Amino acid sequence: MVENNVTEMQEPLITVRDLKKSFGSLNVLNGITTDIIPGEKVVVIGPSGSGKSTFLRCLNCMEDPTGGSIIFDGENLADMKVNINKHREKIGMVFQQFNLFNNKNVLKNITIAPIHHALRRYRASKIKNFFTLVRNVFVSKEKEKPLIPINTSRKQIIEECNKNAYSLLRRIGLEDKAKAYPSTLSGGQKQRIAIVRALAMNPKVMLFDEPTSALDPEMVGEVLNLIKEVANEGMTMVIVTHEMGFAREVGTRIIFMDEGVIAEQGTPSELFDNPQNPRTQQFLKAVL
Repeated sequence: MVENNVTEMQEPLITVRDLKKSFGSLNVLNGITTDIIPGEKVVVIGPSGSGKSTFLRCLNCMEDPTGGSIIFDGENLADMKVNINKHREKIGMVFQQFNLFNNKNVLKNITIAPIHHALRRYRASKIKNFFTLVRNVFVSKEKEKPLIPINTSRKQIIEECNKNAYSLLRRIGLEDKAKAYPSTLSGGQKQRIAIVRALAMNPKVMLFDEPTSALDPEMVGEVLNLIKEVANEGMTMVIVTHEMGFAREVGTRIIFMDEGVIAEQGTPSELFDNPQNPRTQQFLKAVL
């Protein structure tokens, strides 16, 4: 099992309170309350239709909650006024179906988001400096505002993002696939690239939505091994999976969801070896 360095004294990275989500008259989430502590590996299990993936998509603001709150970095992501894109930079997401851009090669898939966000910050700093310079012309020396230090260029930003992408590809043994297109790759290769694409943004938390469900059985192991590596490096994770052996091995806390609520949660040994909720017992008996 992944070593758990989480302490109860730590402040939550994500605080979820009474989270609800409905699609018309269908209630999918019926009041989820939980804290996700930095360094935790929270594995979410449960039957199909229990709300697991919807819960994950709400955490990443891909679904707008019907009610409740999700506090991340001091802001409520459920508040429509919040700049969701700013927070998505810090939340990595890995999907069932990889979601790679088929018209871009592997290198572009990994670098498109880091380059976009770095250049946006670069341009914003240059614009702010321009207006600061104009303002400083009309004020006394004592009232001049300092410029934002800019120690890079557009070319350097692109070069650095490419360098980081190649480093990530070397890590997973796919450096030779940098110029290849997703259609030429196996499912396992696509999913490993999807994982390092998320890592390229240096997120604070990684969300995995059944990352092996679309893979052939022989490819599952290589993807799970990469997730374990990232977990061992201390990354905070929330993982929806049907792989019970993997859940026991990598999880520091297991959440069992049923009918849109957390029916039971605990350490892997508590939940798998001694489940208390009859619904949890029934589910585990069916899948183990």
